Amino acid sequence: MFKCFGVDGVISELPIMNTQSLPLTRHGIVPLLIMVQAVVLMPLWFHLPAWISASTIALLLTRYVIYKKSLKLPSWLILMLALCALGGVFLYFRTISGREAGVGLICLMYTFKLLEAKNYRDGALILFISFFILVTAFLYDESILMGAYLLISMMAILMGLIALNSVKGVAGIRHLGKVSGVALLQALPIMLILFFLFPRLSGPLWAMPSNLEAGMGIDDEMSPGAISTLYGFDDISFRVDFDGKAPPINQMYWRGLVLSEFDGIAWKIGVESPIRGESYPTGEPTYSYRVQLEPHNRRWIFGLEDLIEPPKERVYLFNNYTWRRAQRVTQRLLYQAQSYQLDYSKVDMSQWQRQLNTQLPGNGNDQTKEWAISEYEKVGDPEEFIRYVLSYIRQQNYHYTLLPEVIEQNVVDGFWLNSREGYCEHYASAFVFIMRAAGIPSRVVTGYQGGEYNPYGDYYIIRQKDAHAWTEVWLEGEGWRRVDPTAAIHPSRVDDSLLNQTSSRDDWFADFDSLTTTDSEIARNVWQQISLRWDAMQSFWNESLMGYDKDMQFSWLSDLGVKKNQWRYLGYALLATILLAGAGFGLWILSQAKSRDKVERAYRYFQQTLAKKGVEVKLNEGPKDLLIRIKKEHPEHYAKAVPVIKRYISIRYQKEKSSVRSQQSFIKAAKAYH
Repeated sequence: MFKCFGVDGVISELPIMNTQSLPLTRHGIVPLLIMVQAVVLMPLWFHLPAWISASTIALLLTRYVIYKKSLKLPSWLILMLALCALGGVFLYFRTISGREAGVGLICLMYTFKLLEAKNYRDGALILFISFFILVTAFLYDESILMGAYLLISMMAILMGLIALNSVKGVAGIRHLGKVSGVALLQALPIMLILFFLFPRLSGPLWAMPSNLEAGMGIDDEMSPGAISTLYGFDDISFRVDFDGKAPPINQMYWRGLVLSEFDGIAWKIGVESPIRGESYPTGEPTYSYRVQLEPHNRRWIFGLEDLIEPPKERVYLFNNYTWRRAQRVTQRLLYQAQSYQLDYSKVDMSQWQRQLNTQLPGNGNDQTKEWAISEYEKVGDPEEFIRYVLSYIRQQNYHYTLLPEVIEQNVVDGFWLNSREGYCEHYASAFVFIMRAAGIPSRVVTGYQGGEYNPYGDYYIIRQKDAHAWTEVWLEGEGWRRVDPTAAIHPSRVDDSLLNQTSSRDDWFADFDSLTTTDSEIARNVWQQISLRWDAMQSFWNESLMGYDKDMQFSWLSDLGVKKNQWRYLGYALLATILLAGAGFGLWILSQAKSRDKVERAYRYFQQTLAKKGVEVKLNEGPKDLLIRIKKEHPEHYAKAVPVIKRYISIRYQKEKSSVRSQQSFIKAAKAYH
């Protein structure tokens, strides 16, 4: 700040224009920087290791204490603490790269920078780095709420930049919020143009692999209890939007893995290999659909049976008709797919495939094996034997439950002949074992079944609790036939705890009586409607914004006549955007300069008039110094010069833009001076 004389002789304070020379410790700036850092780091505190989050909070509190007590930490101490933090990150993660280690390290260095900040440059650097760190929150959460929070955080950073470059600092916080909001709105058109036109990568820019997350979902091994444990999770596995008609819910089998090897307890993936494009089987297209697959940290992806053509690049079709990616699904994956009705009439099962799909362990579960051989001899036909086993399940006292009896040895014998209670993996495992014991090729298929329809977005939600296991049996002249032994259970023997799940499986257990509507059920229905509406919004956000990749970009650009190999048009569009934005900004600056030039010319005319009166005019002298010198050396001119110089100072140095009327008043007064 500096002082100048007013018309009434009172000395008034006026702002200095070079804010970079102002100290960072002036009132309110450091607390504002601490607040900005806390806002930026808060979403990350819930994902980073506890010691890193606690360290960043402790550093922010330490910086506040230093500010309040006017203390000073020696530079060597800050350097030692930063090196200790670097060593801690390396010892904890065994690396300083990757998502967790990289984000944790940069957050620690971010707060250390504030601890040693001294001047304007340090404060500006902290605020600009804040924009980068802000985006890292999308590495963990891409929801609408996170997007809204980051928008608010961006406002806080802009407020910090405006306050840092303002003489008044944080004074007038309401004005700071208004200016930052206006700045954000002004940048919005360019942001949108760049978002839609800038060449996209295959996936989101913030996608980074994580080695610490195991993921949730179907695993590559199925043992008793492996799938039933997923029933308690409502987490979304994927969403499906059909192009046109959708199949009945009870026919929605979302194929994931085929398990062909059995060790007496668990089923595992057998020998498999990818199929070349020219060797793809033939089939009749049935349903076209789009999938939003949530990250599950595994390589397989899901599709509606039957699967043929892979939906994306670097996705392969294997000889058991499953899809596999070259890399794990560590971020949300969007893909367009097509289901088929496969034609097996020209497909023969090779000897090694028959051996793979009929092999059983040499010992164990002998009673079930003998039962299967005996019963098959009575029937004598594979198709009839399938019907016989399904009828046996329906007529006998088999129960569908989440809490079956735990069997440690001869698990198939224990389930099929003794306990007769289990979840889908028990029935699928026993059914395939029985088919193989009878010499019929068969295998276990795992994935998801059914889905919840969302009428507000016209798509289906498949959750982890919809995880399911079924079987496939090879019949000569027909090929692989899907057989779901769980669907054969009589509805009266389904555990009450599974009643809610049956609603997503349509008419599997349609014989249940209607339940009386209660207040709690009404409340649940209301909450379900709210949840579905919110999920529809989240789905749109995921697909249209967070999932906006090069395929989507080319899709709508092709509608505008831009072909896939015409990247130069994107360059032209970006160049035009930059030129237009620059031209618009330049015209605005020129208009301001033109208005300011009239004032400057009037002031120069006033100085020339003073010079004619014998007052020396110095080019390096400001209006304040000129007024002081006139009072001392030429008091006879002081009274007339005060109002002219005061008006000029008000126009030239006030924070808000001067009005046209005040400028015209000054110009008139300057030219009228004599």
